[in-house]
Amino acid sequence: MNERLLHLVGLEEDRFIASFHQQVQKARKKAWHDRHIKHKKFQVGDLVLLYDSKFAKLPSKFCMHWLGPYQVKHVINGGDVQLAKLNGEVMPTLINGSRLKLYRDNPPSYLA
Repeated sequence: MNERLLHLVGLEEDRFIASFHQQVQKARKKAWHDRHIKHKKFQVGDLVLLYDSKFAKLPSKFCMHWLGPYQVKHVINGGDVQLAKLNGEVMPTLINGSRLKLYRDNPPSYLA
């Protein structure tokens, strides 16, 4: 009977140690992920390209995945952006900033 009780206590200790290691590993993964997040800052008047999400499930090399350029009309603290077409027509919905990238008129010199 005493052996059985010691065995159960040992199992509880092993379970506690395993859960502790799992929490430590989860915290390390979160810290790594948070360090590698690229924060994008958009300002009113910036020209941006919008990612066309219909291609997310159908990757294809020769399809155009970016739409635009669009002009930033309004930026909200949470990262949402109000866009307008270049002719001034405002888009009715807010767009998540993670779906946008800055538009450059001139390509970098090493691509030319």
